[in-house]
Amino acid sequence: MITESVGFLTTRVKVGVVSKDKSCVLIDSGLDSSTGKKILSKLRREGLNVVGIIDTHSHADHYGGTAFIQERTGARVYASAIEAAIIENPVLEPIYFAGGAHPPMELRNKFMMGKACRVDQIVEEGPFEVGSIPLEIVGLPGHSPQQIGVIAEGVMFCADSVFPTDVLEKHGILFLHNLGDFRNSLEKLLGTSCDHFLPSHGELTNRKELGRMVQANLSSTERVEEIILESLDSPQPVDRLIAMVLNRHGMRIESYSDYHLFSSTIKAYLTYLQEVGRIEFRVEGNRPTVYPKRR
Repeated sequence: MITESVGFLTTRVKVGVVSKDKSCVLIDSGLDSSTGKKILSKLRREGLNVVGIIDTHSHADHYGGTAFIQERTGARVYASAIEAAIIENPVLEPIYFAGGAHPPMELRNKFMMGKACRVDQIVEEGPFEVGSIPLEIVGLPGHSPQQIGVIAEGVMFCADSVFPTDVLEKHGILFLHNLGDFRNSLEKLLGTSCDHFLPSHGELTNRKELGRMVQANLSSTERVEEIILESLDSPQPVDRLIAMVLNRHGMRIESYSDYHLFSSTIKAYLTYLQEVGRIEFRVEGNRPTVYPKRR
């Protein structure tokens, strides 16, 4: 436990537990029904009844256990609007990774598609109650379109808005949907007056350590941006530029699904660089090509 009524369970992600009397709210639910079953078993041994699940975003490792728990407990499920659309229709995620096409088999797996479940209420930023349990919803987009964090009794559940250094080192390039939003969310974390912070893929940390983690995440994105711009000493087709950036990071992508993830992230960087006036897109020889815009 972090406080008397706020704690977490460790699965592939940290699952928050906020309790009052014999009721509790979960923040995320893990990867799949098996994870949901283990969570429910643990909570029942503690005498807790799940009355609500807040899914921070629509990546399967965060909501994949929600349907199982919802079916067994009748808990209400909460999510932001865009994330809710995917949670209720999981095929939307591999569809957008496939550029709108019917997704290849490699993208249709439990790591890309959690089990669909009903979202009972759309949440927005601000104070929020589940039953008599007081919480605060914080918008933390960037890693996904409308990711949220949750504050309970001075504890910030950060979702995937920030990653520890071992994750940065392991993956090289963090998966992002929107670079500008990701950086803004990092700054937002620093402005949050909480005592404890729990990243979904990290350990419980304090404000001082959070500051170091935020800086490491910012530096990671700055390095990717720098490599992209350095690679544009001449115009480059998008597919070649993606390979160049991966090579500069020493990354060897062998699975088709991983390629979609990393190419999507690099395209997010390109969109950001277009929006801030550093590059432009043209189509030459039927290939989308990136041109630098010199200052």
